[in-house]
This record gives sequence, structure tokens and C-alpha cells, in this order.
Amino acid sequence: MKENLAKEYIALIPVLFENFKNLNRNEVKLTHLQNHVVEFMYMKKRDLNIKEISNGLNIAKQQLTNVISELENEGYLIKMPDPRDKRAVLVSLTSKGKSIQEEKWRGIYSNFHTHLAKLNEEEQLDLHFALHKLNVLLKKMEG
Repeated sequence: MKENLAKEYIALIPVLFENFKNLNRNEVKLTHLQNHVVEFMYMKKRDLNIKEISNGLNIAKQQLTNVISELENEGYLIKMPDPRDKRAVLVSLTSKGKSIQEEKWRGIYSNFHTHLAKLNEEEQLDLHFALHKLNVLLKKMEG
């Protein structure tokens, strides 16, 4: 049983990845790494220091510093001194940074609805149940 579960789980990963890649096509306006940084910050919904971003995305600080500078130059985020740690810098999304993420997710949502139309009502109910159950079970496994 455990081996079959592991095989299904492993098989799910590339299917989900490919499906999401298709939904995401033409919705990302930034480079791959820039998008990861902006999306990570958007999901965290707070200012972050470089170390938090580096650890959260598993990106070397040296590489991240260049990406953050590019994003700052393009107006997607701003850097400011961290009042709690004078050696650290806090990074914050600007309204432009938040907007680009919101626009991207609106596009993904729209694309999802287009793809969902390929399923009949019963298949949509099955998908809803399966996704809900998968989310619940995977969260339970984390704890």
C-alpha cells in the first residue's frame, strides 16, 4: 500500500507542475527568479529581510542581492534599513510589485476556468472533492 501511495504521489508532481505551467503561460512578466522573489514576498504579506527571502527560496544571498537590486530598479520593491537590526535591510513590495502579482493570479484564475470547462459537471465535482481531500491529507502529513 505504501509503495503504491508513493508512486501515485510522485506521479502527481509532474502532472500538477505541467498543468500549472500551462495556466501560468503568458501571465508572468518577470524573469523566473524575479517572479519567485516577488511571489514569495506577496504570499508572506509583510516586509522581509534578505536572509528570510534567501532561506525561504533557498537562493544564495549573493544571487538574491542582484535580483533584488533589479526589482528595486524596476520599481517592484523597495529596500529600507531594518529598525530591529541595523546591519540588515528590509525589503518591501511596492504597489507595482503587488499589482503584477494580482494581475498574474487573475490571469491564472481565468485560464483555470477555461480549462475547467473541458470537464462536465460530475467531473468538476470529482475534481473538487479530490483536491479538497488531497489538501487536507497532505496538511495532516506535515504536522
